[in-house]
Amino acid sequence: MAAAGYLLERWRPPWFGYLLVALFGLAILLPLFGTLWDRDRDIVTLENRIAESWPEFKFTRDGLKRYPGEFERFFNDHFGLRGILVRVNHLARAMVFGVSPVPNTLIGKAGWLYFRGEDAKALDRWYRGTEAFTDVEIAVLRSELLRRHTYLSSRGIAYLVVVVPEKYSIYPEYLPDWVTKLSPTTPLDRIARELSRYPELNFIDLRGALREARSGERLYYQTDSHWNYLGATVGYRAIMAEVARLLPGLVVAPASRPPFVAGVDYYSGDQAQMLGLPQLFREDDIAPLGKVLAQAASRCAQRDTTEETPGFEFYVYRCDPRPAHRALIYRDSMAIPLVPLLAENFARSIFVSTHALDPALIERVKPDIVVEEFVERTLNAPAAYPLRVDAPARIASP
Repeated sequence: MAAAGYLLERWRPPWFGYLLVALFGLAILLPLFGTLWDRDRDIVTLENRIAESWPEFKFTRDGLKRYPGEFERFFNDHFGLRGILVRVNHLARAMVFGVSPVPNTLIGKAGWLYFRGEDAKALDRWYRGTEAFTDVEIAVLRSELLRRHTYLSSRGIAYLVVVVPEKYSIYPEYLPDWVTKLSPTTPLDRIARELSRYPELNFIDLRGALREARSGERLYYQTDSHWNYLGATVGYRAIMAEVARLLPGLVVAPASRPPFVAGVDYYSGDQAQMLGLPQLFREDDIAPLGKVLAQAASRCAQRDTTEETPGFEFYVYRCDPRPAHRALIYRDSMAIPLVPLLAENFARSIFVSTHALDPALIERVKPDIVVEEFVERTLNAPAAYPLRVDAPARIASP
């Protein structure tokens, strides 16, 4: 008779135990088989990075010492069913619990996703104020921008600094309720106030123009960290109004809007990709940038690849006939939709993806204006790349 509190022993066929052992062994071996099968995969898609490659075995003291760790890192990236398990985890955390499975992405309200920064601290630093942004940092930034202005002004070159705000600076209402500010004054508020004391420094904070225009159609992607093409056109008009003031005689090219087709034009942005859930976080692309880029052949500005530098994000455009103005534009990814707009206004425009001002390039290009565009979270980048007039060229000049 069975002891109280225990289930009665059930009869099982003789093969039942062998089946359990086989299933247990299969569960252990399946990841290994999957690893060997998947050993040539190059990219860990959800993490947006290069996967660890199959380690090279060297029968040496150092090789034998390193190999276990190298193989473990390879196995962690390639074990069987890894992609499925990671996606299930992401799906459960994002859709069931409303929690982001990745530190750089914040899930907001109504399907809005926010980028927390490359170090996952930009939101805290530039919006919430929980990460310090000191007066010393502002002073260093101010000094560097004035140094750049002085250098360019001495050569008769106009200088314009443009800040594109983060999405949370324009659409804070879709942030989670716990995202609150320690102070109503943000670092960008303090920087703008400090730079306003130096009228010779042409500084554009696009928050005002975008906040004024946001009562109309959406200006930022819901599923991406960037503004959309409509937001870029708002910024473009503000930028070119100042450029036209600095370069008398320049005629500003109009910005046309591409057509939107409901049910056809949709978009899953970089934050949806980071979550690994692009099919679940999707939105109407109300002004498709892809259609603008597809019409490149019909525009005045044409890309001149013969003058570009291989290995660098360095693009050259020529536009004829236009006023004989030349522009050198330092930019980040926020300026991608600005490129086809800005290039229409200059006989020659060069777009460089760096915030290290290159005197050698400037001396050879001899632009009429240098424009530096920063997304809000990188506005302090000039302090990390101080101007060095005697430095060697960073990019081979066209």
